[in-house]
Amino acid sequence: MKCSDPPAREPRKSRPRKPWKERNPAPATLESQVFYAEVPRNEIALYRFLLEGYDNLAVMSVVDRYRAVIKLRCTSDAQRTLRELLASQGARIIDPPGRSAV
Repeated sequence: MKCSDPPAREPRKSRPRKPWKERNPAPATLESQVFYAEVPRNEIALYRFLLEGYDNLAVMSVVDRYRAVIKLRCTSDAQRTLRELLASQGARIIDPPGRSAV
């Protein structure tokens, strides 16, 4: 053995794993709320960005790109937060397109 050689290491022993804790998450909601909103046409991408920033608060799809109508689907727990977000950004919640007011 030369002086320049590093000392031999013993193989590392693995530590025992911690026992897995079973967590009870909140029960999943099976219902979803659907909203239609009319937004400024040049801000459609902004709304998608905001919804993703709020940890996917709602799923958004564009219904009419010329009128800038978007469809938002969210859980019943997120309904209040979504309505507040839409109101603060100046969106207008409307009736579903194609439904006639009788």
